[in-house]
Amino acid sequence: MIQLGSFLLGAGTVFALPVLTRIARPLLVEVVAAGMGMVQEATRIVAEQMEHFEDIAAEARAKREAEAARHLEPLDDGAEEPEVSNGEGAAARVRRRRRSPASSRDAG
Repeated sequence: MIQLGSFLLGAGTVFALPVLTRIARPLLVEVVAAGMGMVQEATRIVAEQMEHFEDIAAEARAKREAEAARHLEPLDDGAEEPEVSNGEGAAARVRRRRRSPASSRDAG
């Protein structure tokens, strides 16, 4: 035996579903469009932050290379320069790394 309440609920759903779909679809489209906009904005922000981080990393790399170059000095402890057979002379001068003050304190 079919219940009258169940039948009316099913029939009402069949008629109400298209109406709800027409109302819900534009709302759903707006929600998806807003979500896509937020994802696009987040992607832009992340790209900007990555660019800033890469700039900082490049600056730190350049500073580190400058520090390393500053710690190199010509060999000037009175030792003779090695003979160079290719005629470059002073251009082939031997370089050595100078100890930084921190490493000389730790060594002793």
